[in-house]
Amino acid sequence: MASGAPTFAALRADRFDVRAATHAGTGDVQGAVREASIVVRDATRAAMLGLGVAALLLFIGYPLCWLVFGALGLPGQFDPRFLVRALTQAGNLAALANTAILALGVGLLSVVLGVPVAWATARTDLPMRKVFHGLVGLAYILPPYLTSVAYIILLGPNAGYLNRLIASTTGTRSPIDIFSGAGVTFVIAMHVYAIPYFLAYGALQSVDPSLEESARMLGARRWTTLRRITFPLVAPAITGGALLAAINSMALFGPQAFLGLPAQIVYLPTRIYGALSGYPPRYADASALSIVLVLATVIGLAVQRRYLGRRSFVTVSGRSARPGRHALGALRWPLALLFLVVVGLSSIAPLAVLLAAAFSKIWTDPLTLDNLTLANFFAALVDNQIAARGILNSFKLAIGAATLAVLIGLAIAYLDVRTRLRGARLLDYLAILPLGLPGTVLAVAMLQAFIRFPVSIYGTVWILLIAYIVRSMPIAVRGANGALRQVDASLEEAARVAGASWLTTIRRILLPIVRSNLMLAWLLVFIPALAELSATILLYTNGTETISVAIFRLSDLGQLEVVAALSSVLIAVILAATLLTQWLAARGRTAMSPEAAI
Repeated sequence: MASGAPTFAALRADRFDVRAATHAGTGDVQGAVREASIVVRDATRAAMLGLGVAALLLFIGYPLCWLVFGALGLPGQFDPRFLVRALTQAGNLAALANTAILALGVGLLSVVLGVPVAWATARTDLPMRKVFHGLVGLAYILPPYLTSVAYIILLGPNAGYLNRLIASTTGTRSPIDIFSGAGVTFVIAMHVYAIPYFLAYGALQSVDPSLEESARMLGARRWTTLRRITFPLVAPAITGGALLAAINSMALFGPQAFLGLPAQIVYLPTRIYGALSGYPPRYADASALSIVLVLATVIGLAVQRRYLGRRSFVTVSGRSARPGRHALGALRWPLALLFLVVVGLSSIAPLAVLLAAAFSKIWTDPLTLDNLTLANFFAALVDNQIAARGILNSFKLAIGAATLAVLIGLAIAYLDVRTRLRGARLLDYLAILPLGLPGTVLAVAMLQAFIRFPVSIYGTVWILLIAYIVRSMPIAVRGANGALRQVDASLEEAARVAGASWLTTIRRILLPIVRSNLMLAWLLVFIPALAELSATILLYTNGTETISVAIFRLSDLGQLEVVAALSSVLIAVILAATLLTQWLAARGRTAMSPEAAI
């Protein structure tokens, strides 16, 4: 029985001591090492979970708490009058009303613009369908404040290209003025109509063709079939797209500032900007207005979720047949020209106008050989200190934010997908929370939290980096989560059975497999971070300007030629990154296919 004494003692110890003592007693050194590796792995996972929760609470939960505290007058004397004033003061009510009207107008206009194009490209023999599809995507990836700059050049009341053409043709002043509520609605709709377009496009391709065939067999005409069968089936997608477009429009600071402020039309984001840009800054008023904007966003998201939750807009038949395409006959090319105008105004026209102004000595003069110059690009890239510093800062911040967000997102996704640790799901929820926060609101929360002790980083580039990471965290976490779920856990288990440590398994097995998907997530963070404006405009100080801030400030100074050159450079980088994203996405799909796995 003497030989059994160590085993009995080991049974009273923890798991590592039990198995290590057993392996040591039998001479199985390799087993003891393996058990030690398991303990290290579990301890590492627990440490990752703890650090992740602490970091997300510090950078997400802590600022949101200070947003509420600030609206109540803290850290000074508790005073709810700021919240009351946000909902009762005439100027705030006007901003709230303008924001609601903007959301309603953008939601309706985005459906009017996007759904007919979606139906034509998804269900008809319209020519150039792939071109239309790509141009709608291009309209969405263009930063909306750059589209605003383009339309200032195109439809400015006195010097705009199109307005001068109308005036010279008709002999009277053009009635079009982009500096108006209608102008703000139109420019934002030119950006967000892609949301109902893509939702409706996907739903239309999933409609069961037998339902439409049955209607036609019963004698229903094409318009009747569309009105009574097709559109009701995809109505939740259309309505959901309209609501998302409306919600998105409320948070887009760029067009509201570039086009609304010159006409003294104030929206909630620009009202918040005004509260903080004056002297002294009114932090409590900005916090209270931010809570109103959050409530408006939450209400919109709740309505959208409730409506879409009622039923699915995807109908799948047992035959798995794809819907047929309607023949447009003589209407093919007239409709193609009409839709080309729509997608052209949202993508081709802004690009062409910005390029023309960028290469002009004076943007209001015709683009002749005498008016051509490269000086604007030299000024944007070298000579203008604000612009040059903004480019450098933007690339540093975008690269840093993308890298850190993907690494943090991978750690959070790994804990959620590959472990059963309690709290891992909470970590995932915390990471997704910024998805519903407008950039302006996040900036006010960060400002309130990090302008004072114990974490006083306002006025440094670090507050911008943290804001970018927090804003992009949902994209990074969802991208890493999807990548990990595509990889069978048995590959990692096989590596560990073969003797590889946990860290070696991650480095040699998991990361090479998901590398393309992680790079895709990196680019999806990098692109919006490079052009971010809504949060940056409230958090930057002298020396921490970005490209977007440089464009905003130079536009205020009337240097539209330099603004156009800087915008052209930014668009070129965005397009290059987008093409690389598409290539990596296609490569990732190929790599994850069964044939590639074999």
